Amino acid sequence: MKPMKLLGVFTPLLLGAAAAAWTPLSFWFEMKEGLIAFLGFLAASLVQVMPMTANFLQSEKLSVPEAESLTRSLTRQQHYWVGLLSATIVALVAVIVGSGLRSIVDAAGPSFRHEWFITISWSSVVTFFIASSVSFVLVKMVGLFEGMLGLHRLRVELVINAAKREAAEKTAVAQREVRLVPPQLPAEYGAVIRAPHH
Repeated sequence: MKPMKLLGVFTPLLLGAAAAAWTPLSFWFEMKEGLIAFLGFLAASLVQVMPMTANFLQSEKLSVPEAESLTRSLTRQQHYWVGLLSATIVALVAVIVGSGLRSIVDAAGPSFRHEWFITISWSSVVTFFIASSVSFVLVKMVGLFEGMLGLHRLRVELVINAAKREAAEKTAVAQREVRLVPPQLPAEYGAVIRAPHH
């Protein structure tokens, strides 16, 4: 696995563990409405972006290698959108369900206790799931912007290449037409003009 992918997986886990250790579930419960609004807005945006990415294939004249490159890039980007949308839905469910379980888990005792090291309660487990899922979405959002900019750069390159090919084709057609059409000379061209006799 690439280092960036590893970082994208382990960073949310570390943030979730830190949140479980140092923040109470009530902290996340108080942010519930803001988190739900943010995650809902992100999910709605992704649902709109995914069809736009699919329609990106309707481009100008492309060569076969360019069409294959564009198709691969769009497929990767669509997979990324689907993954981010799935993670957003999971985080949204974690926030809603975790907030709903607050009264139950607060009343429950510790689920694991080590006499020297650590105590894990059900409240910290729920906090871990909420924090890690939301953190995963935030980390993955960096790739959203990179993906959009990457597609824009690819589109610009393809449009410029298509314009250059079209200009070259027009120039070649114009040159062929010049060679095929004989020059139109006046009827008296090449006639011998005799000097008048006095």
